Parts: sequence; C-alpha cells; structure tokens
Amino acid sequence: MPATALPAVVTGLVGAEEQHSSLPMPPIAYGVIAFVAFLIGLGVLWTFRNTSAKVPNRDQHNDAEIHG
Repeated sequence: MPATALPAVVTGLVGAEEQHSSLPMPPIAYGVIAFVAFLIGLGVLWTFRNTSAKVPNRDQHNDAEIHG
C-alpha cells in the first residue's frame, strides 16, 4: 500500500465509526441550568447560616446546674 493511500484509509475508518449526536438543548441552556442549581444550593446554605450559634452548649448548661 502506498504511503499516500494510508491517511485516506485511516480517515475513512475513523470517519465511519464516528456518529454525530446533537445535544437535546442549546449549549447555553446547560450553563443556565448549572447556574440555577448553584443558586439553589447557595439558598439552602444561606438558610442554615449561623445555626450553630443558636444551639445552647450542653456542657456549659450542665456545669451550671451541678456547681450551683
């Protein structure tokens, strides 16, 4: 096989195996969905902000009862 025919054969084999699949929505929609998911996660995080400061410490509460 001549050296000039080899690239054509390889390209033909690779091209026959490739299948073109289109995306179900425009590419920008994936970015918008990811951004909205990020905002929802941020909203959940913001909902529980500073909750550890609102829970009384059990150790301090029990010490105060024991020591009077």
